[in-house]
Amino acid sequence: MTSTTQTSAPVSPPASIVGDTDSLGIYPVEILAMLRRRWRWLIAPTLLGAAAAAGSVVMREPVYRSYATLLIDSPQIPQSLISSPITEVADERIAKIRQQIVSRDSLTRLIEQNRLYPSERAAMDYPKLLEIMRTKIGVNLVAANQAQGRGGTIAFNLTFDYRDARTAQAVTEQLTKMFLVEDKRFRTEQATGTAAFLAKRSDELRRQLRDLAEKRRGVQARYAGSLPTDVALSSQSSSAMRAEISRTDAETQGLVQQSSLLAARQQELERTPPGIEGMQRAEERLSALLSTHSENFPDVIAARAEVARQRALVAREPGRGETLIEAEIAAGRERISTLAARRAELVRTMADIDARVAQAPQSAYELNTIEREYDNIKRQYDSLREKQLDAQVAANLQSEDKGERFTVVDAPNLPLHPLGQKGWMVVLMGIAAGFVMGLVLIIGREMLTGTIHGTESLRRAVRAPLFGAVATSRTPTFLDRLARWLPGRAHAAAYSPA
Repeated sequence: MTSTTQTSAPVSPPASIVGDTDSLGIYPVEILAMLRRRWRWLIAPTLLGAAAAAGSVVMREPVYRSYATLLIDSPQIPQSLISSPITEVADERIAKIRQQIVSRDSLTRLIEQNRLYPSERAAMDYPKLLEIMRTKIGVNLVAANQAQGRGGTIAFNLTFDYRDARTAQAVTEQLTKMFLVEDKRFRTEQATGTAAFLAKRSDELRRQLRDLAEKRRGVQARYAGSLPTDVALSSQSSSAMRAEISRTDAETQGLVQQSSLLAARQQELERTPPGIEGMQRAEERLSALLSTHSENFPDVIAARAEVARQRALVAREPGRGETLIEAEIAAGRERISTLAARRAELVRTMADIDARVAQAPQSAYELNTIEREYDNIKRQYDSLREKQLDAQVAANLQSEDKGERFTVVDAPNLPLHPLGQKGWMVVLMGIAAGFVMGLVLIIGREMLTGTIHGTESLRRAVRAPLFGAVATSRTPTFLDRLARWLPGRAHAAAYSPA
C-alpha cells in the first residue's frame, strides 16, 4: 500500500465524537474496508458454491409432472324438478374417491401395469414405495370463489410426478379414468341405495297400514252395533222397540179381557146349554095339550113328536156353544203367549242395544286411536312414496350420466420440462450462497481478532472522546469510491488501517 504524509485532519466536534456508546461497532464503510483487505477469502467459498450448484444440477434426476383438469358438471335436469339423492358436497366426494384410488390395491395395480419405480422396488419395502407414490399423486381443488369456502368447488386438477414424461402422462390418464369410473359408481350406488332404502321403508309402512286396516276391521266386528256411526240407528231402533212393546202390552191386555168375557159366557152356557129352552117349551105345550086332550089327539101326538125332536137335538149337539167359546179362549191364550214371547224378545234386544250403546265410547276410543295412527303412517307413506319415485328417477339419471358428474376439461398433458429451478438459476444461487458464506467468514474473522476498523470502532473500544484522525493517502479503489456514498463515511474515511 502506497502512502504519503498528510496534514492532520481537523478535530471533530466533541459532541459528534462522543455520540451514543450503544451504537453498532461495524458500519457498512467498515465492512467494505474488510472486503478490501480480505477479498481473496471470497474466492474459495464462491467457487465452492458454484461447483456444488453445478454438481446438483448434473446429479439431479428430472421429475416431470403431468396434470389433467376435471370439471364438476351440473345436472342436465334442474334440481327443482328432480332432487338429487347425493347429499355430499363435491370436495367431500373427491376426497373419498381419492382415498379409494390411493388404496394399496389400486396403487399396486398401477405400479405393476406401468412398471413404475423399478430400482426402488428392488431397494425398499413395498409399503414405503406405496407411500412415495401417494405423495406423487396430487389433487388440487379449484373453487369458484375462494371466500365461498366449503362446497364451492367447481373443478380440480389431478397431477402425477415421475421421472419419465410419457409414463407420467400414461399414469395420469389412468388416474383420470379411475376418477371418472369411481365417481359414476359412487353416484350410482348412492342413488340406487337411496331408492332401495326408500322402497324397503315404503314396503314396511305399507305392511303397517295393512295391519292397521285389519285391526280396524277386527274392532268394527267386535263392536258391531256399538260403533259411533251405529249409535243413532241403535237409538232409533230402541225407541221403535219400546213402542212395539207398548202395543204388545195393550194387545195382551185386550186379549186377557176378551178371555175373561168368554170364560163367563162359557159358565153361562154350562148352566143353560143351548136347545134346553126349545125342549122346555115343547114339553110345556105337550103338558098343556094332555090336560085337555087325550093321547091320541093329533095335536098331542104332534107335541109329543116335537118334544122328542127337541130332545134328540139337545142330545145330538150337547156342547156346541161351549166348544166355540173354548176355541176362542184357546186362541186368545195362544195369542197372549205369542205376544209374551215377542215382548221378551224385544226386551232382550233392547238390553243388547243398550249394552252396545254403553260400549260406544270404548269403541270410539279404540277406533280413533287406530285412525290417528293410520293417518300418521299414511302421510309418511305418501311422502316416502313421492321421495321413492324421485330417488328412482334420480338413479336412472345417474346411470345415464345426466346428473352431477366429473368431466375432463384438459386431458393429461405430456410434460416438456422437468420440475424445479432451471440449471443456470441454480448455479447463480450457488454462487450467491458461496459469496455470502465468504462474507460471513470475513466478518467473523475481523470480529474475533478485535481489529479496529474505524473511528467509531476505536471510540467504542476506548470509551473516550477522539480529537481527530490522521488519514493515509493511497490510490483509491472501487470500494473506496463506493464508501464515499455510504453512511458513516465522515467518521470512518479519515482512518484506514493498513
